[in-house]
This record gives sequence, C-alpha cells and structure tokens, in this order.
Amino acid sequence: MNKPTISIETVSDDIVKAANAVATVVAGGLRIGLKKPNVLRQYQIVETVGASARNEVYMGMVMPLLWVTQIDGDDQPPPSTKRELEALISRLGEDGISAVMGHVAEQADAAVSEAAVKN
Repeated sequence: MNKPTISIETVSDDIVKAANAVATVVAGGLRIGLKKPNVLRQYQIVETVGASARNEVYMGMVMPLLWVTQIDGDDQPPPSTKRELEALISRLGEDGISAVMGHVAEQADAAVSEAAVKN
C-alpha cells in the first residue's frame, strides 16, 4: 500500500519581507510610511465612516488613507472613528494626501501591468 505524500510549502523570507515592506514618501515636510491595508481594514472603514460610505467620491478619497502606517517615524494606527479619520486628514494636509494618493495610484498601475504581463 502506498502512503500518501504530504508536501508543505513555505513562504520565502523575500515574499514575507515584500508583504510587510513599508514605502516612504516625503510631502509637505512629512515622511509618510505606506503599506497596503488588509482586506479586513477596508471593510472596517465602512463601519467607521457610517452613512458617508454610500458616497463613492468620499470613499475614493478615504481608502488610500488606510495605507498610512507612519508619519515622521511614529506609528499611525488606522482610524477607528470618524474624528480620528478627520485628524489624519488634517495632519497629512493637501501635500501629504496628494503624495499618498499618488503612491496608491502607482501601486494600482503596477498591479495592472503585472497582471497584463502574466496573461
């Protein structure tokens, strides 16, 4: 009788490091650490903003802010209330928000390009 073979795949250190990597952008005198939020955080922000989640323009402006993990080297926890979200918006200012949005757009473009290459 043949015994079934069991194989275990491990995630390489490079993949783990890439997934945990924090990019840094500098804007408006701030050093902003950015990392793609996990899917749970994306769902949680809907509850955080409440009825405003129905507004597509508003959510399009808010979602990139979930990427912010650090400001000037200090950890930036994800906003869990609308007041915390507004404080983050105020702290980033126009230049910071523009830099965050630009970085997120670049990452989206890179993902689309990578998917096109695979197909």
